[in-house]
Amino acid sequence: MRTEDLRIRDPYVVVYNDTYYMYRSFDEKIWVHKSLDLKEWDDGTEVYSVADDSWGTTDLWAPEVHLYKGKYYMFLSLLGRSGLRGTEISVSDTPDGRFVPITNEPATPHGRSCIDGTLYIEDEVPYIVYSADWPFNYIKERDCYVGEIWAQQLTDDLKERVGEAFRLFSSDEAPCSKIPNICNYEGKDVTRYGSDAPFLQKLSDGTLYLTWSPFPDKTYIVASAVSDNGSIKGNWKHLDKPLFDGHGGHAMFFTDLCGKRKMCIHCPERPELERALFLDVEECCDGLKLI
Repeated sequence: MRTEDLRIRDPYVVVYNDTYYMYRSFDEKIWVHKSLDLKEWDDGTEVYSVADDSWGTTDLWAPEVHLYKGKYYMFLSLLGRSGLRGTEISVSDTPDGRFVPITNEPATPHGRSCIDGTLYIEDEVPYIVYSADWPFNYIKERDCYVGEIWAQQLTDDLKERVGEAFRLFSSDEAPCSKIPNICNYEGKDVTRYGSDAPFLQKLSDGTLYLTWSPFPDKTYIVASAVSDNGSIKGNWKHLDKPLFDGHGGHAMFFTDLCGKRKMCIHCPERPELERALFLDVEECCDGLKLI
């Protein structure tokens, strides 16, 4: 099937053996679709479903697959039996093999809802970076929901948390996220500063560059920030302008088979209409830009 015919939210692409593997949540399972050109895709192979005795239940969101220490690790957000969301880590020997959870609990901290976990490695130390978002991020004094990006160090095998999680920033700090989204929650209009989809990468000059997706003023964008010292524990400076503001987001980045850097998002942010969109990007003086 063609890219424009494949409904997908939060697409994630892995390049392996001259083939593109794109992960998709559909029908409460995770599927991988293969392509040689980012235009035509096969019908997909199921690679994950929730086990009967799992901590998780439904709402399989934002599958990411990372090559780490010779194996492929899937970071997947689920709704837990506790009523809270978390990101689980599963493993497979190949990008299209069956993914099996490495533990029967989320890798993100317990006690609050955490979604969109991603893997970042710094000085050979693994971190899961994630969004702590609604409905458990209500600030009573401001009468609004404010999403935040957090990080948690993991053990070398990714099975346990190390120390305390730490906050990188909150979504209302960014200039391009100053106007919140007014949305309906449990039958009433509420104010929300969203914080989806953190993704970190080192640029050629050593800059640590982070993209994420807020919902300013009823749209969906790709915002970005840079660490002031090149470390995940640095202070984060938000760039004034979004990298993409065409009502699409949840960005990830990869290098295509021709050696070009690509940004992959879903667009538009409208139910049933979401499709994968691949855009060329290149480095510039303050991060990345579309070309």
